[in-house]
Amino acid sequence: MKVLQWSMTIPAVKQLAFEKWFKDVAGPVLGGFGAKKHEIYKTVKENRFVERIYFDDNFDIPSYFAAVKADPEAWEISRMYEGEFGAKDVELKVLKEI
Repeated sequence: MKVLQWSMTIPAVKQLAFEKWFKDVAGPVLGGFGAKKHEIYKTVKENRFVERIYFDDNFDIPSYFAAVKADPEAWEISRMYEGEFGAKDVELKVLKEI
């Protein structure tokens, strides 16, 4: 299994709206494009969120980014993390199950 993992800080005043938006909009749309599962967690001690998208081992990760960028709705949604919700200190990791 391959996993794309983002961690980010969302300002406290925008967190409830972000959580609802992720559940209703971003998760369902961005969880497509070949993903097996899409989830989000909030860290306990910090105002950080961790988002993970799971793919099969043979999935070509660059094709996910290309597909999101080519889809107008998905591309707009991907820009909302920073624009609408003020995501800061965004970190992306690509993980591989061992």
